[in-house]
Parts: sequence; structure tokens; C-alpha cells
Amino acid sequence: MITSSIDIYTAGIAGVIIIGFIGDMIARRSGLPSIIWLLAFGIILGPLLGILKNSLLVSLSPIVSTLVLLIVVFNAGLKLNIYQFVRSLSRTSLLAVVNFAVAALFAILGCLFFGFSIIDALLLGVIVGGTSAAVIPIISKGSSLSPQAKSLVTVESILTDPIGIILTLALINIVLLNQYSVNFVISSVISSFSISLVLGAVAGFIWIPIMGYLQKDRYEYSYAGALAAAFILFLAVQGLNGSGPIAVLVFGLMIANGEEIFKWFKYKNTSNFTMSAESRRFNNLITFFTSAFFFVYLGALVSFSNYIAIFTGIVVSVLLVLARFIGTPMALFKSQYQKEEIPQISTMVSRGMGAGVLATLPLAYGVPGTSDFINIIFTVILFTILFNSGSAFLFRKKKPLQTNSKASLSNQAKKEAEEQASSKKQQSRKAGKEASPDSTVP
Repeated sequence: MITSSIDIYTAGIAGVIIIGFIGDMIARRSGLPSIIWLLAFGIILGPLLGILKNSLLVSLSPIVSTLVLLIVVFNAGLKLNIYQFVRSLSRTSLLAVVNFAVAALFAILGCLFFGFSIIDALLLGVIVGGTSAAVIPIISKGSSLSPQAKSLVTVESILTDPIGIILTLALINIVLLNQYSVNFVISSVISSFSISLVLGAVAGFIWIPIMGYLQKDRYEYSYAGALAAAFILFLAVQGLNGSGPIAVLVFGLMIANGEEIFKWFKYKNTSNFTMSAESRRFNNLITFFTSAFFFVYLGALVSFSNYIAIFTGIVVSVLLVLARFIGTPMALFKSQYQKEEIPQISTMVSRGMGAGVLATLPLAYGVPGTSDFINIIFTVILFTILFNSGSAFLFRKKKPLQTNSKASLSNQAKKEAEEQASSKKQQSRKAGKEASPDSTVP
């Protein structure tokens, strides 16, 4: 019997890896994220075949949620480039904040309509407020968006995950402490996140030279040390009543931009302070395995007998699409992006890893009244990805747009004309100098 169970679970692990790998190949060719196939495999193993028992999965929720959340926030920090972030801060941050706020508001109103309490509606609203990196394979495959617009959507999806994580953890903390006064909420949030920001930054500042030393001596697995340091930092900050995920996010951001940070302090030898290609590949591999197993886990948790939760998820998904079509034009008003691009950017509504992980946190922390969150978020993830993929297919036949407007094109032509005129003047001066008697050799 033990051998049989081991064989079944071993086959399941192999199936997860194979489906994740094939799904990634399909995503590269079609733009349809592998999340769809992983969720489907989880449904087969859980609700349909009963191999993965719901009671077992619920008992593992605290471990799974913590582990996956840590890797998600660490990966989000590693993907943030400080210079790229600062250059696109005004417009990208505006797009991220506006779309997050409008989406969360619409989701909250939808939940209140279905009879959710205010705190539960707020929780679900901030969980689904941000877009996901699931949009990246969709916009990468044959999209008619310009490179600048693709970068905008990608950075937005990276920025909204931390926003959702911060707000979700703050709300869970408020519920668990049963303290709803404004002064307490503000002071506790500021105290918790200030500790996290400081300790995350200090840990990153200490680790960057260590990482540089390891990479200088060609230690191929220096990333493993960084991941272990992230785990230790997480536990230490949680023990000090801070927010472990935020500290890990800042830690990842620091070591991903080590060279730039130490240049600010006039440090000369910074060539090894940037994460090596081997470390980044290892990070991508860890992220692949984590994502694959988590979405199978999430699919196995779904209960199709709860029709109201599924219907709520569909309604929330429709509201998120409407919110996106309202928020995007507001945020991109009078921007460099052409009017033809804004409708396509407005369809980038996919939810994925961030929303899925955050949906398991209330369950892991034992927040009452949130048992339906898994079913709702599952429906939201599935619906938004299918909508996003379908709408992207309609735009693929169009040629990629250029973000340069007529004015910028005319300025470029004017600049080229000035350069040509200057070149001609230099040539004429040179010719005149050669023709003058003073310039001849006796």
C-alpha cells in the first residue's frame, strides 16, 4: 500500500513537471499561459479523481502559502530594475496605481452586492486588484504593441504584485488583531513595514559584496546562498513583528541592482555586484517549479459544488475587465502611447500567481469567512486569462505600432537635416582650406 501511494505521487510529480514544460512550450508558440493546463491537471487530481484530498491540502496551506509567497516576492524584487523603474516611474506607476484602485473598487462593490462583509470584500478586492506576469507570454507572441508599450505592461504587472501583497497582509493583520481604529491601523502598518524596509535594505547591502565575492571566484550556486539568506531574513523579520514578504522583496531588489547601488556610494570595483547569468537561470528554474506545483495545488483545492462562489468569480472577472477599460485610458491620457494601443493595453487583465498565492493566505492564517476565496480567485484567474488570450488573438494580425508621433518624427528628420548641413559645412571649410595658398607645401 505504501509503495502504491509512493508510485501514485511520484507519477503525479512527473505529470506536473511534464505539463508545466509542455505548457511553457505552448505558451511560447500560442501566447496561452501554461497556468491553464496546470489548473486543469490540479482539477483532475483533486475534485475529479480524489487523489489529492481537500483536507490534506487545506492542512498544508500555511506551509505552501508561506513558501510560495516568499519565492514570489523574492522573484518580483529580482525583476525590478531600478533605472528602468525610475525612468518609467511617472507613467507606469500611475497606470499601476490607477488600474489597481479601480479594479479593487469594482471587485469590492461586486462582493458587497453578493452579501460579503466589508472586510471580506476589501480583502478580495486587493487580492484581485493587480495584473499578473501571465500577460507576458500573451504580449510576447505576435502582439501588435510597440516595444515601449510591451515594457509598460510588463513593468506594471511587476509593480502591482507588491501593492497587493502589502495591502492583503495589512488587512489580515487588522482582522487577526481585531483592531479597526484608524490610528491603530496606520501606526501598526507604518511600524511593520518600516521594520521590513530597513532590515530588507540592510540585509541586501550586506549580501551584495558577499555575492560579488562568490561570483568573482566562480561559485556557480551563489543564488542558493541568496535564497537561503532570504528565508532567514523572512523568519527574522516575522519574529520582530515586521512583514517578512516585504523584507524579502526589498532584499531581492537590492541584490538585483547591486552594481548600480554601490556606484551611488562611489565604490569602484562593482563588476561582480550584478547577478550572474547562472543565478538568473537558477532563479527562473526555481520559479518554474514553484509555479507549476502551486497552480496544480490551487486547482486541486477547487470545489465545483459551490456554484455561488463560481458565479461570484465570473461577475468579479467581468467587473475587472470593465475596470481595466476605464482605468487604462485615464492613466494613459495625453501619454506617448498611440490611441490604437490603448484598447489593446486595456485588455491586459490577466490574473495569475500573485492573486493565487494571496487567495490562500486568509485560509492559511485562519481568517473567518474566507473559505470561498479559493473558488472565486480560481474562476477569476481562469476567466481573465482566457479573455486576455482571446482578445490578444484579435490584435495579432496588425503590424507593430511605433510610439513615435508625427511631431517626434519631424523632429528626428529636422535633426538629421541639421547634421547633414553641418557635415556639408565642414566639408566646404576643409576644401577651402586646402585651396588657400597658406595651406600649400613649398
